[in-house]
Amino acid sequence: MSGETGPEGRGKVVPELREVGPEAAELLASLHHAAFSGHEPWDMTAFGQILAMPGVVAWLASVSWAGKALPVGFIVSRHVVDEGEILSLGVHPRWRRCGVARRLLAHLVRQAEQAGDTLFLEVRVSNRAAAGLYETLGFRQVAMRPRYYDDGEDARLLRWSPG
Repeated sequence: MSGETGPEGRGKVVPELREVGPEAAELLASLHHAAFSGHEPWDMTAFGQILAMPGVVAWLASVSWAGKALPVGFIVSRHVVDEGEILSLGVHPRWRRCGVARRLLAHLVRQAEQAGDTLFLEVRVSNRAAAGLYETLGFRQVAMRPRYYDDGEDARLLRWSPG
């Protein structure tokens, strides 16, 4: 199915990105639940608390669908001094492999590059698709976190460095 993914065989899309704050907690929780069904989805309270923390930035990706802006993905990161940590990146399952995650991640990488920040994230060992995306954008594995997730799965710790 190369090139034909997403709803009704849609190919790659160019989502519009918008920075959001605690007011988007319910929407982000809904997207997180869809994206991480079965893997500890964050609820509205958790998102509200995270989004209210100093240094936390969230971006919402939306596509034009049936004449409306349809939210399809998000990225949440926390920044302190010259480091950022990607806390969560999720795309609704119907919109995966359409370029949404790449657009969100590339946006954050561009911002980090401009600021001279290093980025970190954890990814499930089993999530090869996500790890592959991260690697194409310059992330490299620096460590393993044994039994990092609630279900006991290990995580790969990845780092992106500017320049």
